[in-house]
Amino acid sequence: MMCMCLLTWNAHMTYSILSFVNRLKQVIMSRRFFLYAHRFANAQFQRTLVFPSLPQPHELYHGFDDHKEMICGECTKVTEKQRTRPKGHRFIITADTQFGILMDGFAMNRPNWSQEIEISRKCVEQINAMEGEDRPLFVCVCGDLVDTESSFSGAIASWKKVMRGWERNLVFAQQVNDFKRVWSGLHPDIALVCLCGNHDVGNRPTKASIEHWTSSFGDEYLSFWVNGTFNICLNNCLFSNPTGATDLFDEQLRWMEEKLAYARENDATHIFVYGHFPWFLKHEDEADDELTSHSSAPSGWGPPGTKFEDGYFTIPYEYRKIAMTMFKKFDVTACFSGHFHQNVTALSSWGMPMIVTGPLSMNLHSSISHELSNGEVNGIGMRIVDVGQKGEFKHKWTLLDNEEEIFEHAIACCERQLMSEEKLVDALIQ
Repeated sequence: MMCMCLLTWNAHMTYSILSFVNRLKQVIMSRRFFLYAHRFANAQFQRTLVFPSLPQPHELYHGFDDHKEMICGECTKVTEKQRTRPKGHRFIITADTQFGILMDGFAMNRPNWSQEIEISRKCVEQINAMEGEDRPLFVCVCGDLVDTESSFSGAIASWKKVMRGWERNLVFAQQVNDFKRVWSGLHPDIALVCLCGNHDVGNRPTKASIEHWTSSFGDEYLSFWVNGTFNICLNNCLFSNPTGATDLFDEQLRWMEEKLAYARENDATHIFVYGHFPWFLKHEDEADDELTSHSSAPSGWGPPGTKFEDGYFTIPYEYRKIAMTMFKKFDVTACFSGHFHQNVTALSSWGMPMIVTGPLSMNLHSSISHELSNGEVNGIGMRIVDVGQKGEFKHKWTLLDNEEEIFEHAIACCERQLMSEEKLVDALIQ
């Protein structure tokens, strides 16, 4: 009798434990998919965008033939390859959310990026508030989602200098988690596309650094249709320096040419190309040493006089000319990027706009900004792009509400944290 009771008790406990584990898994998974359904790695795979309201033609889902009816436009006769919105559509460009950059200008010991979180949160709120014809179909964040890829160790922030690579990886992972948490607040009817920047995969990307990023965000380059326009998203950090992953550079280059040809063969009304690095700032043939101007950091960030060479921000001519030849051949409508932390609108010799969008973090100010900005004010904001008839589109730089106060508050918070750390150190010494 005792034996039977023990067996019954063991069976009951086993069942209870399994039930608890299953319920816990359901809670965890339901929360994950509630937050990240059709976001990040759940949206960027098979080199295309998986999003319910933007069904893609089956040919973009190469390798998914057994399941294409579940993830693309195979289950509907109409896909985004067709122009179904005759009045056009809208999308948003943002760049350099860069969780962690503000504290880089201060010799802090404790990592903090609460101010960048607040800036992104305000941007998401403003986008969600757009209604009717003003509501965008998708948002593209053009790289540098976060700041602390593990190879970056030379910033002013003292914690970066003393931390080992694996410790900086932990900081990177937390910045990624916070980025996802904030941007998953984008309304479920608006698609989100995330591109990698040099602060995400390094100034010299490697297979390992790219895979580290893709494990969280999905494909680092992809293409998709929206209302008859074809969109090509690149990891152009590899164009900046391909030496750490030449095979991946060659692979993406072949893919890019195939997609450009595909877009033209299928009569795309527009071809838009997105990346992190600007291909150029003045003209497509500018030499690597042609830009002698500098961009200054805002007052209070870093030592007095902190500045960066403008030439650092563009793609080297050797690799730029490869892309430019293709863009001209296939008549690319426009290129969008970030990285420069300020606005630029330039034209290629054949009339293709190179549109650089300012940051959702910290602005820089070029000594030749009056030549580059096309009259757009410096600040924290986003770019609204309205797509019209074939080949036609308009774009407008829009500041976040109260953006000047937001940035001043952010710098003040960093200064207060630094002062607090300095007082703590003084107290310990005494």
